[in-house]
Amino acid sequence: MERNKKKALPSFDFRDLFSKDNLPLFCIVGLAVFAVVAIVVSAVAFDINVVIACIMVLLEAGLAACLNRIPIWIHGLVFISQIVIGIIASQVPFMIFMAFIYVFAIAFLYVWSNK
Repeated sequence: MERNKKKALPSFDFRDLFSKDNLPLFCIVGLAVFAVVAIVVSAVAFDINVVIACIMVLLEAGLAACLNRIPIWIHGLVFISQIVIGIIASQVPFMIFMAFIYVFAIAFLYVWSNK
């Protein structure tokens, strides 16, 4: 007689999804989405080769990983130097995208290391 009862499925609570434990996951997904958007916009709007844009994104992520544990003011100098390099190379919008990739990668590494 009791066989007709269905087993209750475990309930899924969306509040558990947005917990502090999942914050690094959301940061890396946001960084990846911004990186893809930056690559596509660079290729379409700024006529940058896709390979060059991808290499620059990887270099920015590598630079952020190497400079992860330095004081915050040095990150500011790196950001400013990237904008100056964009001015020198006449690619200011592209280098602004790459500077923000660097900032988001630093933010992700900060969140990930303080998990």
